[in-house]
Amino acid sequence: MSTETRTRFYHRRAPGDLIFLVAVIIAVIIIAHIIFVLLNANAGNDIVSTDGDWAAWFATWFLNLFTPDSHDLNITLNYGIAAVFYLVVGGIIRRLVNDL
Repeated sequence: MSTETRTRFYHRRAPGDLIFLVAVIIAVIIIAHIIFVLLNANAGNDIVSTDGDWAAWFATWFLNLFTPDSHDLNITLNYGIAAVFYLVVGGIIRRLVNDL
C-alpha cells in the first residue's frame, strides 16, 4: 500500500472510529456502574457517586424499562441494555460514517 493510499485510508476511517470510541466510553461508564452496584461499592465515594450520576444520565431512556423485585437485577438489566444500545448504535454509525 502506498503512503498516499495509507494516509487516505486512515484519514477516511478516523471520524467513524472517533464516534465509536465515544460510544465505548459511555458503555464503560455504564458497565462500571453495574459493577459498583453488584459489588456494593460505597455510594458515598466520589468516584462511585459521579459514575452513578453519569450512568443514570446516559441510561435515562432505559431506567425502569424492566422492574424486577431485585435491585441488582433491575440495575443489571436496565443499565446493561443501555450499554449494549450505545455499542450497537455506535458501531452502526461508525460503519455509516466510514462508508461515506
